[in-house]
Amino acid sequence: MMVLPKMKVERNTLHNMILRGIIVGAILFICVLTTGIAFARKPDGECLSVFGKYRGHKYQSPGATIGEGKCLVESKWMKVMQHTVLPEGDGQALISDWLFIDYHDRINVLVEDAHKGDTDEKRFLVLRQTKYALEGRTSLAVVGGIIEPGEEAEAAARREVREELDGMVCNNYHFLGRFRTDVNRGMGWVNSFLAADCHKDVSNEQTKTNTEEEVGAEDTERQDIVSMTLSDVRESVQNGSFLEVQWSNTVALAVLHDAAL
Repeated sequence: MMVLPKMKVERNTLHNMILRGIIVGAILFICVLTTGIAFARKPDGECLSVFGKYRGHKYQSPGATIGEGKCLVESKWMKVMQHTVLPEGDGQALISDWLFIDYHDRINVLVEDAHKGDTDEKRFLVLRQTKYALEGRTSLAVVGGIIEPGEEAEAAARREVREELDGMVCNNYHFLGRFRTDVNRGMGWVNSFLAADCHKDVSNEQTKTNTEEEVGAEDTERQDIVSMTLSDVRESVQNGSFLEVQWSNTVALAVLHDAAL
């Protein structure tokens, strides 16, 4: 058997390593170049990453947003945009990397319970549930959901109450206000309501409007309906038992509104 000199074997190994490195580098270069070309060829207005079609509102601030902006991520839930913004005031420099989230507007409803129990004190129906971003904690909540494209806020409130409270129908919806979720980054608007004069409509108890076209159809979770007195609701919101700010905002406004009636 022929034995190659050690120096020659090492040269061949080094040569093979260099050749492999060149091949791997060429492959990586082609991948990067191809990806760059793909991004460069994106038509104006098309997002860099698309998971679905967003059909909600697109926001631009009058006098502050420059141009149409660049869409970074799009799904049926939201669009993450890169805006160019001119801040208010003389001598302000343009901000070209202002990230903004276009998100569907939503409703929140505190619902009065038709059954008063053993006392004359008003009662309200709330939900006990958890959510993905609540760190595994359980929270009290109010009825809430997305305003579907083309739907009015009160119509969405009536639909969500009927769906989440097993056919509950309320005659009076008191509008408590419309509030921006994040004043710099967007995330839609929340429309708050207090629903009163309610009763269970047995014919609608099993009615579900969730469809593949409904944006909020997949945002479902386990939740328990809880009847609480007005005093308990007031104490719970003061103690921070409604862990999401839009829930606590709606409950606090509803309690104040009820006291003024």
